[in-house]
Amino acid sequence: MDNRYQPGAQVQYVRKQPVWVFCLLSFFTFGLYTMYWLYRNWCFFRDAYEWDIYPFWRAVFNVFFVHTLLEHINYLAMEKGHPGISSNGYATGYVIFEILQRVLNRTMPDYVVLIYLLLLPFVWLVPTVKQLNYIYEQANPDTYHPPFTPRELVALMMGGLVIALAVLGLLTT
Repeated sequence: MDNRYQPGAQVQYVRKQPVWVFCLLSFFTFGLYTMYWLYRNWCFFRDAYEWDIYPFWRAVFNVFFVHTLLEHINYLAMEKGHPGISSNGYATGYVIFEILQRVLNRTMPDYVVLIYLLLLPFVWLVPTVKQLNYIYEQANPDTYHPPFTPRELVALMMGGLVIALAVLGLLTT
C-alpha cells in the first residue's frame, strides 16, 4: 500500500468531530459507533489512496487492523504538521480492552454488568480522534459543524433508551 497522499485527490475527511461526541456515541451505542468510525476512516484511506481494501471487514475484525489504521492516521497527521502520537501503544490498549471486554461479557453473570461498563476500549482512540480533527482543521479552517448529525442523535437516543430500560430492569428484579 502506498502511503503517499495524492495531492490532486479530491477526497475529504468526512467532518470534524468533538472528542466528547465520539465518546458519548461510542458508549451509548455499546461500541457500534466505534466500529462505524473505524469503517468510515478505512473508507477515507481506501478512497484517498486508491487502496484495494474492504473497509467493512477491517472494521468488523478491528482488533487485527486497528494498529495499521492508527499508524496511517498518525503518519498523515505528522505530514500535516502534527507532532504525532504513540499510535502502536494506543492501538494495543484498544485491542487489550476490547478483548477483555468481550471475555468478561461471556464469562461474568448478568448482574455484574457494571464491570463491563468500566472497560471502555474507545477511550484508547481519543488521541487519534484529536489527530483527525487536526487534519480536518488544516484542510478546512473556520468551518463550523454541529456536534451531532441527525443520524447520530437518533443513535444516541436509542442507546440511551436501551441503557435506561436495562437499568430499570436491574432495579426491578
